[in-house]
Parts: sequence; structure tokens; C-alpha cells
Amino acid sequence: MDTNLMQKAEFKSIRIKLWLSITSLILLILVLIWLFQTVFLKEFYIQKRTNTLLREGRKIVSLFIESEDDKGIPQSVIDEVNNFSSSPIDTNILLFDSNSNIIHSNLFRMPQVLRKIIEKSLSDFNKKLNIQSEIIVDEALILRKTPKATIVSKTFIVVGVPIEKDGKFIGNILLISPREKIEEIVSILKEQLSIIGLSSLFIATIIALLFSKFLTIPILKITKASKKIAEGDLNVDLNIDSKDELGTLGHAINNMAFKLSQIEKLREEVMANTSHELKTPIGIIRSYAELIQVMDIDKTKRNEYLGIIIDESKRLNNMIGDILCLSEMKAGYITPFYSKFNLCKVIDNVLSKLSFLASEKNLKLIAQLDDPYVFVEGDMDKIYQVIYNLVNNAINHSFENKSIKVKTITTEQKVILYIIDQGKGIPQEDLPYIWDRFYKGDAIGKTKGTGLGMSIVKNILELHNFKYGIESKVNKGTTLWIELNKIS
Repeated sequence: MDTNLMQKAEFKSIRIKLWLSITSLILLILVLIWLFQTVFLKEFYIQKRTNTLLREGRKIVSLFIESEDDKGIPQSVIDEVNNFSSSPIDTNILLFDSNSNIIHSNLFRMPQVLRKIIEKSLSDFNKKLNIQSEIIVDEALILRKTPKATIVSKTFIVVGVPIEKDGKFIGNILLISPREKIEEIVSILKEQLSIIGLSSLFIATIIALLFSKFLTIPILKITKASKKIAEGDLNVDLNIDSKDELGTLGHAINNMAFKLSQIEKLREEVMANTSHELKTPIGIIRSYAELIQVMDIDKTKRNEYLGIIIDESKRLNNMIGDILCLSEMKAGYITPFYSKFNLCKVIDNVLSKLSFLASEKNLKLIAQLDDPYVFVEGDMDKIYQVIYNLVNNAINHSFENKSIKVKTITTEQKVILYIIDQGKGIPQEDLPYIWDRFYKGDAIGKTKGTGLGMSIVKNILELHNFKYGIESKVNKGTTLWIELNKIS
């Protein structure tokens, strides 16, 4: 299958999975709401209504008890009964004496004939209940009797509260609310919630689809970019504007592609430069070896040619060693082995070893050490290599019959090392590049370097976190400086 088609199919499935996950979550919430409607809403509403009736019955009883009127029904009780009767759900409130005779009710709005029938039925019902304490019947079947027939009414919620004053039972209150009204309200609520639920599901499905599409677009871009990088195409520029983790990931991939392109470019340059640099000594060795092989030459010429072969093989060996050293440092395989050592002794060893090379150009190596007993902290072998490379580089680029000065200035916490030559100098525009691999200035005389010495110096100093720098003037010379950590 084509890669693009596979990619589209893959992300289509991710988009669908995301859409289904969001939609399923919303559907689950709606199902729970539906279950609440079906199983709990009706009972919840009935329970709430029952509690309301019970509170109202207790309130009327308290008004009765607080009243100082012992003969009739307190006006506060009448007002409370009439006010509560105007609630949205019809509620019949009846006050009975101790003999279950109705002394007040809110049935006065009914026709007289119907009111008498209902009052008679409720009076009989109250006698059966025999209310001596609070009683709740959430599904009471009340019979309405007429001279000709018995009419079965619908079920009611009935709450009975006894009235006691001064420890004596004087009657009770009966609050009756039809379940039919509650069921109608519950039915309306269910219908409304169903419409709202289905509408919400439809809208949420559309939003989930748009959201999943919006979320997978940057994922698709990131995957395409990752595949391009895996295939070797580092020309990647992800434009993801989001400020979340996807935006951060896109930025990281851009940065990774940029760094990989730099590494690839550097690798190509190193390969090209290395092959070029290796080709020169190998060619020289081969040429002189062939001359010795095919030509009849005297012993003096033979030794001269063999000396050239030996010199070039040494140069070739040094170059390979420098390449390996630099590669190990770049790969992080080399870490400094810190110790306390005498810097002046290291400088003396370097100058002593390079004195013969300096003498070939009649150069004077001068050491100006302000404190011959100063100690510094670092990897002694690596610092030796740094000073050796710098002094050797100064010899290579110095005019004959001049001097090279190695100088130290000691402060309270630092030792600053200077290597000062009197060579051709380096143009200002070339100074930033002297630390690069295979950068070579114009050497003076026969001496040649590998072009890696200054790059090795830079990497060693950066491994130590030492500051360093260079100043140079054309035809006047160059000054290199390093700042080392002094230790007591």
C-alpha cells in the first residue's frame, strides 16, 4: 500500500477513535441522566413532595399550639391553610377534631355536593388511619361513596400529623396531594430532558468531530515530518501555533531537524576535509616510494626520500590521532580527570619538548611566569596538550629569528596564561574560524599542522569550562589567552 494512503488510513482511524471516545463519554453521561429520570426522578419528586407536606403539617400544628385561642380555629392557621392551597400542585388540607369531624378544610372552592362527598370519604379515611403520631402513606387509595355507587379515586400522597396541646390529643391534620399531578410534572420533565439530551448528543457529536479533526491535524504534520527525517530529508519546518504539548513537540522536531542538518553538513565537511588531508601525505609517501623502487639513485638521495616518507607518515599518524581525539571528545567519551598540579612545571615541559622545533627557525621560547609555584585544577594531561598545541601553532606561524613568549599573570582566584608570538598574524575576518576543524593559516617555513590542533584546544577548554580568547594583528603577531582556576 502507498505510504500516503497508509498514513491517511492511520490518522483517519485515530480521528475516529478520538471522536468515538468523546461521543461515548457524552452518551454515557446522557444514559446516566436517563436512568436517573426513569428510576429515581419520580421517587425523588414524590419524596420531596412528601417532605414538603410534612413540614407544612408541622407548621400548622405549631401555629395551633402557639395560639392563645382555645375556643375556635386560630386565624393564623386558616391563613396558612389557604396560602398553601394556592401552590402549583393541588393539596387538600383538612383539620379534624378528636372525633374525626372536619373542623376546617380548603375544599370550600368545590361545589357543595362534591365537597360533602369528598369530606365524608376523607372523614372515614381519617378514622381508619387513627392518627396518634405522624404518619405518611405515599400511595393511598381513597374511595368516594355516593348513594348510588362507589367511585374509586386515584392514588394520593397522605401525610397525617396529630395536634396535641398541653399533653392532650385534640385532633389531627391531614394533607392530601394527588400523585397524578406529580406524575404529570415528572412526565413533562422526562420529555424535556429527553429532548435536551438528544439535542446535546447531536451538538456534542458535531463538536467532538471538529475537535478530533483539529487535534489530529498537528499530529499528522508531526508524523509526516518524522517520516521525512527518518528517510533522510531534513528540510522540515513544522508550523504548529498551539501553545500546548503538541506545539512544544513541533518546535522540538524543528530544532532536532535543524541540528541534524548541521551535523550532516559538518559530517560531509569533515569527510571531505579528512579525505583531502589524508590524500596529500599518502600521495607524497607513494610518490617517493615509487621513485626509490624504479630509479637507480645514490644513497644520499635515497636517505632524503626515506626521510620525507618518514616525516609524512608521522604527519599522517598525528592527523589520525587528532581526528580520533576530536571525535571522542565530540561524542562525549572523554571527561576531564581533575587534579591539582603545578602549571609552571607543565609549561617548562612543553617548552623543553618544542625547543628543537623552535631552533630550526631560530626562535626563542621565553617563559615569564610570575609565580613558579602556582597550582591550578584540571586534567593535567589535557592542559599539557592545550599548551603544546598552542605553542606548536605559534612556532608554525612565527617569523624566523623572533621570539615566542609564554606568560602567566596570577590573581586571587585565577591564573591567566598568554602565548604571544611575532608571526604574520590573522586577519580580523578569519579570527572566528581559527577554532574550526581543518582551518589552517599560512604557516611560515616548512612546518605543517593537521588543521585540528586549535579545534582540539577549544574542545578541551570547553570541557573544563575555562574562558579563552585570541587577539591578532596582521604582520605583528597573535596573542592567545586562557583563564585557569587557581587552587591553594
